[in-house]
Amino acid sequence: MKKTLLTLIALISVALGASAMSLKDAYKALSNIPNVSVTKPDYNLPMDLPFETVSGFELKDGNLAAGYNMNASQINVTGDAALTILNQVPMIRMINGGFNGYVGAFVYWEQTGENSNDMLVAVINARAGSVVFMYVPNLPDSNFLPIQSAPVTMEEGYFSLKAKLPGNDEFNINLNKGR
Repeated sequence: MKKTLLTLIALISVALGASAMSLKDAYKALSNIPNVSVTKPDYNLPMDLPFETVSGFELKDGNLAAGYNMNASQINVTGDAALTILNQVPMIRMINGGFNGYVGAFVYWEQTGENSNDMLVAVINARAGSVVFMYVPNLPDSNFLPIQSAPVTMEEGYFSLKAKLPGNDEFNINLNKGR
């Protein structure tokens, strides 16, 4: 009985591990879903972050994928595809966020080496018909706890996540209007 149980647990672990997706692979998949394209960083994004190196964040071409001004059927297709991909990322990697059917943001964190981590942010605003995905590689460990413990406020079409990073820097996600 004990041997059978251990074998079953091992098989389940292998099956779950085989379907797990890295953050880099998840970003690649998210940037290829319908109505989404890779975009250059711009100041209209729902993330308050200077587009230069700040506390280890470096946004450059290829790190952002977005879709804007989608109608109801488009946001349905795009949102469902995004959630299908994000469901393949192990839940233990989601360190903050929330979703209420109108708006949501998910922040994922994955250790890739010593003091080197990747972060994936998925922002979905069904009410405004937009999605934004951001992949940031090589973040230092010092950013983990501030982002993980950042307070989240969410009500209908409003979502806010505000993190104070080392060196008086901030990483904020604010959804309260359409683009």
